[in-house]
Amino acid sequence: MPIMKKTPITKKTRITALAALPLSAVLLSGCGQVKAGAAALVGDDRISVNTLDRTVREWKPQFQADPQAGATRGESSDQQQMGTDVASESDIRATLASLVFLRVGDRAAKNYGVSPTGGDVDQAIALMDQSPNSNAVSTTLAAGLPKERVRDVARFNAIQLLLMDRFGWDHNPSSPTAQQSMQLFDRALGDAARELKVSINPRFGVFDPTKVTINPVVLRLSATESGVR
Repeated sequence: MPIMKKTPITKKTRITALAALPLSAVLLSGCGQVKAGAAALVGDDRISVNTLDRTVREWKPQFQADPQAGATRGESSDQQQMGTDVASESDIRATLASLVFLRVGDRAAKNYGVSPTGGDVDQAIALMDQSPNSNAVSTTLAAGLPKERVRDVARFNAIQLLLMDRFGWDHNPSSPTAQQSMQLFDRALGDAARELKVSINPRFGVFDPTKVTINPVVLRLSATESGVR
């Protein structure tokens, strides 16, 4: 794979990448077997259950205190406040997906010779802050990550912008070129995920290859348990 020429992120850029990382089209399932105590395996990188739990615990109160984060995530203020300190299963899945996506994004960047600089990350944060309905911190919280991970999310966004430039994006968000570049970016993530053989602990969900999402586990009752004879 030839090393791509680095294209600086400019103020002309108007796509702020992913408001919520879990919505990006990337394959989250692979052939690897999840080890005990692991929430996910991403190549040689192990995301432990303890790491996931700690991340969710840090994130939850920050998310509840940021109405903009809830709006970005599509939740009403009432929904955002429900559960106080207890994270829902969907919250946990979203956080895990984001932790996985950050690593997959790094592999996609490596595959195309992209290495965002600190300046690229700073500019990605500035673009996120220019969003009329959100900002960098709220976007990070909407992705299920604590605000301390804002630069990690911005790095992912910088990778997306650089790769879309590599794929011929003309910086017009509504143009066919933008749509094509986004599809190629999603494909790059999918290729990276397959290379990394990403595996998700079934405890946290089931991968749906048709919709490219982590779905909740559906418990199947036996005939006796369900009352069916």
